[in-house]
Amino acid sequence: MKCFVINLDRSAERLARIGEEFNHIGVPFVRVPAVDGRLLPADEIAALKDPAPRWMFPLAAAEIGAFLSHRNCIRLAAESDDDYAAIFEDDVTLAGNAVRFLKNGDWIPRDADVVKLDTHGRQVLLDSFKPGPVEASRIARLRTTHYCTAGYIVSRAAAQRILARLDRISAPIDVFIFDFDIGMARDLTIYQTVPAICGQVELDSVQKADRKQARRVSDECRPPYPVRTARKILRRARRLLMRTTHYSLDPSKLWVTLSGKQSWMRVPFRK
Repeated sequence: MKCFVINLDRSAERLARIGEEFNHIGVPFVRVPAVDGRLLPADEIAALKDPAPRWMFPLAAAEIGAFLSHRNCIRLAAESDDDYAAIFEDDVTLAGNAVRFLKNGDWIPRDADVVKLDTHGRQVLLDSFKPGPVEASRIARLRTTHYCTAGYIVSRAAAQRILARLDRISAPIDVFIFDFDIGMARDLTIYQTVPAICGQVELDSVQKADRKQARRVSDECRPPYPVRTARKILRRARRLLMRTTHYSLDPSKLWVTLSGKQSWMRVPFRK
């Protein structure tokens, strides 16, 4: 299994830090130069954006760069001879037992398209647990949205399918892959490691700063208060519905929910 790490050319300190993380666990990685969204010409960005985006906010330059950077990694995974590839952003820290997860893919369920290695800290719905590759680790199929693309494994076959839908930018990359409402998650079999084997460290994030600026600009053209309130009520109603049937009338999935073989939890990360 190859490991790809996304890193901006100007972020030498981040590369050195993540290099130490991988050296510590004895796993090699391939650096993939990140796309700097701030350097892209406006006409090129306009051509890349989906004319009918599903994401409600304007995309920041750094989010566009992240999308394109992950697309490059997914293309490498799709073209690789390996069955699986692991993709990381350069601001992650790895658990000490991460080597067992990254050495090979013999522990990955045969039906898995993507295995999420990180955690966003929000509550998610997971199917019944299976034992992981090391003691006290578990894996379970993910049934609800779980943002963040700090670290994940993608199969070669799934990478080819995902890549085919990455021609236009319609949402941030973590929304595109892991959102069950507006992303690809419904078309993928996604598993989650519990606990997560990587987490983001506290580093200055260009993407976060750009996102905040884009949100401030979007506030100037927000819809009227009654419309925002109605949307909030609808979002909460959807969330309540998901807690019971996760939007599915499939009898087998409904049975899993009613039989108590699923659980809501915040996926932890322990260094």
